[in-house]
Amino acid sequence: MSLEKKLKLSINDADRFSELPEHMIHHILSFVSIKDVVRTRLLSKTWKSLSTSYKILLDLHYDHNSFAMELLLDTESAPEIDEIRDRFMDYADNHLLRVVQQQIPVLKLAVDVAVIGSEFFRVDQFMELVGKAKAEELSIFVQTRDFHWYYADEWDEWYDGGDIFEEGIFYEFPYSITLAKWLRSLTIRGCKVTSLASKNFISNNNASTYSSLRQLCLSRVLLFSEEALSNIASCCPGIEVIEFNCCNFLITTLKLSKFTKLKKASVVGQQEYLESVDITETNLESFHCSCVDLNCLISLAACRYMRVLELHHCYLSEPDLLKDLTTSFPLLEKAKLFDGIPYEGLDSITVANSDLTSLKLLFNRDIRVISVKCPNLRHFDCYIHGLEEVYLDCPKLRTCYYNSLSVPRLILLDLPTDIEYIVFSFSLHYKLDKSWFISIWKFLEQIVGCNTVYLHLYCLSPSTDVAEFGLDELEAVQAFKPKNVHLQVVIGYAGERRPISAAFVDALLWSTCPATLSIGGDCYNIVKYLCEKLAEKSRDGSCCDQHYAVSIGGIT
Repeated sequence: MSLEKKLKLSINDADRFSELPEHMIHHILSFVSIKDVVRTRLLSKTWKSLSTSYKILLDLHYDHNSFAMELLLDTESAPEIDEIRDRFMDYADNHLLRVVQQQIPVLKLAVDVAVIGSEFFRVDQFMELVGKAKAEELSIFVQTRDFHWYYADEWDEWYDGGDIFEEGIFYEFPYSITLAKWLRSLTIRGCKVTSLASKNFISNNNASTYSSLRQLCLSRVLLFSEEALSNIASCCPGIEVIEFNCCNFLITTLKLSKFTKLKKASVVGQQEYLESVDITETNLESFHCSCVDLNCLISLAACRYMRVLELHHCYLSEPDLLKDLTTSFPLLEKAKLFDGIPYEGLDSITVANSDLTSLKLLFNRDIRVISVKCPNLRHFDCYIHGLEEVYLDCPKLRTCYYNSLSVPRLILLDLPTDIEYIVFSFSLHYKLDKSWFISIWKFLEQIVGCNTVYLHLYCLSPSTDVAEFGLDELEAVQAFKPKNVHLQVVIGYAGERRPISAAFVDALLWSTCPATLSIGGDCYNIVKYLCEKLAEKSRDGSCCDQHYAVSIGGIT
């Protein structure tokens, strides 16, 4: 064996690091993220002992409300509000000071403070200590008198039309927090972010010294201007994840391109005064927008790296991007597209992404054709009213849920025979005739390859024209009988209750041939008819072509 190979073996076999004195290992660990230090406990018994001796606080929470509750339970006479506040702030200051002086790393630090009026002096002092703590994940929540008025119209009504931005009492977020060297994740709740404070802070500090922040969450925050948002991006140039949850804006367009390294963005809940969110010049890998009537400005270039996409009830500036998800979003892995607003010209959706594993679609109208040919898709949910053609070619699909008002004219399925869960649900709000039951029968004929199919029917006061057709007429059409269909029928009614005809029951059983039948809702008539029919069969000694396991619920 060559000398070079012997040296390599000796270097690889020796664990020089573990032979170091404990205090030196602790010093080295002080430069490693807290999460990575915790992970080293899994390496060996030696590392578990070393990392355990290295003192870490996994979760440190200063909660004003919990402190007040414990204080009230432990004392005979209830203290005044001012006394509770002072005692809580004294406790929080002293405890956090010891943590800072001992340089104890904290994985998660949460601060929930309640403020009386606009007295923020003690809070400002405490925030200076928070900025010095060696914390990786920080959550700040300052409760004020006006915090719960995060909807501006409600605030205006309560205060007779006052301006929440000018007259509301909110704590001003201290930008000095972003100087914390170890800070990776920051959540701000119930505060306000002003451009003046951020501008003054930036002018007095070097942005390169506080670029460690990677994740920022703003919840019920007041953003006063576009400059305030730009200053956040300047203060925290390394942000990769950003979330906006029920915030108030004095701007109409939220431009996420200000955050140059952004990978994941989320805009959730009602964003007061905000009209649009612009992601046209971003390289996002994940985007979630759930805000009614919000304009989502997007471009083809912004879609090329998208792996996760969730759109809920928002306008899309380029709806044609949804026509072919494969071309628009080539790397897509998960997609949820929920639309409460119709897109003109969008009548079909084609999906053939090789990496896609989960797909959920909900459109109220306009979509007529959907084609999904994804080799690795495992979960598919579809809520589209009025679909006429459905094409599913998904050999690895495990669950499938399809919901519509009508039965599609054409459906072609190439699904695994051992699929775990396949459900087709139809809501019927109109008079049924022979053609509808034939369409159900033909529909089941097309999906005959599936082992087990769950068919859910919600019928709003169904009725049939008995004189128009009879069961004998339907039986003349039938050439095959569906198998392994588990039928669930829920009968609803609006206004006056109407009887359900025998023709409806007979035609339903004829078209589905269910292995099991579950009945719910306003089902008294249908249950009565089934019982009478079974009793009749029992008396004359005849037997039905198929036995049904019947589960009855909701009899009124």
